[in-house]
Amino acid sequence: MSRKAGDELKKAFKKMDKPMSKGGTGGTFTAAATKAGYEDTPEARLEFANKILKNKDEYSDKMVRKANFYKNVISK
Repeated sequence: MSRKAGDELKKAFKKMDKPMSKGGTGGTFTAAATKAGYEDTPEARLEFANKILKNKDEYSDKMVRKANFYKNVISK
């Protein structure tokens, strides 16, 4: 992992320093995937993330960022 990638990962985790009950996102990507008809499995959420990233103009910037984060960090 390059230093730049490590710094970006560090920033992402620093943003998640609050417990979910105190203002975190609390699984909003999973909830969106489930609402869109995807199963509650890592494979289905990855499929949902790929769909969002292929159709960025149909989703909010925030959802695109969540999909990108899920694909690059969570699903690995």
